[in-house]
Amino acid sequence: MSRKLLVLAPLLMASAAVFAAESEQVEAVRKIGGQVRPAAGDAGAWKVEFQLTGRSLTDDGLAQVAALKKIVRLNLRDTKVTSAGLVHIKGLTSLSRLHLERTAVDDSGTENLAGLVNLEYLNLYNTKITDKTLAHLAGLKKLKQLYLWQTGVTDEGVSRLEKAIPDCRIVRGIDLSKIVAIPKPPPRPSEDLKWVAITDDVKPPRSVTGSGTEITFTNNSGIKVKVYWVEYGGGLRLYGELAPGGKRVQNTFSQASWLITDEKEKPLGYFRTGLKLGRAVIPKI
Repeated sequence: MSRKLLVLAPLLMASAAVFAAESEQVEAVRKIGGQVRPAAGDAGAWKVEFQLTGRSLTDDGLAQVAALKKIVRLNLRDTKVTSAGLVHIKGLTSLSRLHLERTAVDDSGTENLAGLVNLEYLNLYNTKITDKTLAHLAGLKKLKQLYLWQTGVTDEGVSRLEKAIPDCRIVRGIDLSKIVAIPKPPPRPSEDLKWVAITDDVKPPRSVTGSGTEITFTNNSGIKVKVYWVEYGGGLRLYGELAPGGKRVQNTFSQASWLITDEKEKPLGYFRTGLKLGRAVIPKI
């Protein structure tokens, strides 16, 4: 063996051992539901996510995650991790993004976040933190985005943190308690439309363009009927059929005529719409 190989051999063996150990750690994280991917552009760095397939993750499982060391992105959203588990990630100083939203995290363990000096994104939405946690975050000078919607923080606490990290965008969401509810509009008035029976001397008038409205047909005739709209030129356009007892809600205009026939298209009667929502009950034939 050449002298050069003799020098390189221990280094190669050490690298292989490190790779094997890290592969085991990756596999251990995957077994508890984590999705582990290499971080683009950063050799040896990892992105770890539990929000899709690992929501049963607990504080004990988080200890296995921390064994990977160089994690740059960690998503623990909707998992069963608590503040007690944050002690396991305090050494992950490579972290740039951390999701803790909708977990049982509160003030009791967030001092462990104070050492994550490379953190740029932190999501604490819908956790039980207060201004005490904000005090722990004041030293994270690289923090650019912080989400605090539905937490116990106050205006005063946020103001202090804004002064400590002026480049950080703090999002608190919408305070639903301050939103004035918009009252629902009153129900639109309705009316029963007159049934006009067809005779030799009575025919439905042509429809006239009017304001938008609605007509509800109810077939109480005891037979199957057809529903026609009388066009502006006097022609007929079939819109549907109604079985005995059937109903149909139809958009239409005021001053529109709707003709009802039997299955053989014998005219039976018609309705004329108005501005109100119309109830058109086809009577017993």
